[in-house]
Amino acid sequence: MSKRQFSDFALPESSTSEDVLGSVSQIVQQAQDLLRAAQSLKQDIQDGKQHRYIEGGSRLRAITADIANNIEKLNAQPSAPPSKAPKLQDVSAAPVRIPHAIDLTPWTPHDDAKARPLPSLPTIRNTTLESAVFTHAGLSKDPTGSYERLEWIGDAYLYLMSSAFIYQTFPQLPAGRCSQYRELLIRNKTLGKYTQQYELNKRLKLPPEFRGQNDMAPATKKLYGKVLGDVFEAYIAGIILGDPQHGLSSAASWIKVLWRGELEEELHKEFRERQERPPIVTTVAPLMANRPKSESSTATSTDAPPKPLAPPKVRLSQALGGKDVLIEYRDQGEPKTEKKTGLPWYTVGVYLHGWGVKDFNMGYGSALNKKEAGSKAAQMALDNKKMISRFAQRKKDFDAAVQAQRG
Repeated sequence: MSKRQFSDFALPESSTSEDVLGSVSQIVQQAQDLLRAAQSLKQDIQDGKQHRYIEGGSRLRAITADIANNIEKLNAQPSAPPSKAPKLQDVSAAPVRIPHAIDLTPWTPHDDAKARPLPSLPTIRNTTLESAVFTHAGLSKDPTGSYERLEWIGDAYLYLMSSAFIYQTFPQLPAGRCSQYRELLIRNKTLGKYTQQYELNKRLKLPPEFRGQNDMAPATKKLYGKVLGDVFEAYIAGIILGDPQHGLSSAASWIKVLWRGELEEELHKEFRERQERPPIVTTVAPLMANRPKSESSTATSTDAPPKPLAPPKVRLSQALGGKDVLIEYRDQGEPKTEKKTGLPWYTVGVYLHGWGVKDFNMGYGSALNKKEAGSKAAQMALDNKKMISRFAQRKKDFDAAVQAQRG
């Protein structure tokens, strides 16, 4: 099957006044995307991330071209009477749009989630789809008349969008940790919370057993929680399928703001660690090629970027390891439960046997897996410069004595 281009989804020439409004809305959205992409590229330049320059420049050119195309379409659109909303079967059979990289940009320090109200709820531009989003399968004999199919495709979109946001924003994060972040974003508890915050649950058409939450049986309450999550997934699908031209961009921008609040602590940590890393100064050749020599000559370069630090466990072993010296990592009691994710929370301590001590606790660390917890324990030990210096001196004295005996 041949690949489809985004131009395949363009509006027909017989555009309606609603299409005009849609084009204007998309131009505004793309202008916001252009600003965010420019800010992201500026940050990459400041951080010296040369490998991102060409990608960033291409993104700016692509967005600019899209804006120009939409302006041209807007100028060419004739006036026409409003058209009826397409039938649900027609919408369901329409090609599913493939997300573009412009729609799924990483979070940046500029995306501040503090003291921010809920972003405006995007509308579903097809009334038939909107009705299906809020209809339980138990009240519809037609499979396309309830939210079940929409929830299915909406779940796939959320899975992909969350993966793209996390993958781009946390370049050093292990795959297992990425999966934990993603689960935090797409779990029923999180999505159901959004359903209630926007009061979408008040628009639901449900069977009798779901009415009157206080009187629900425990099993029904649990099922109702899943319904709330499913409805949000269906609403995402309704936004996207109800507006093939720019519904995906609208949904991605909206959910990106909501999800940023879920990962606020993790994002702050990521951005703080980026600032603490030594900057890589390099020549900005692709972006400065057309600038005056006096301006481009101010950029400095290095032959090679500095080598990354070895893992904390390796550095601790290099600092204190020796013959008959043991650096031991062991669990500190049974794992607790991490409040945010509900997953096991492990604590690991690091102990030194040697250099005049036995079972000496040098530090501890906690994380969602033992490997990361052990790494944090080693880092805590390395951060104790006075302790490391004391044991390192004993190691140095021992090595000197051995060398003297051999000499």
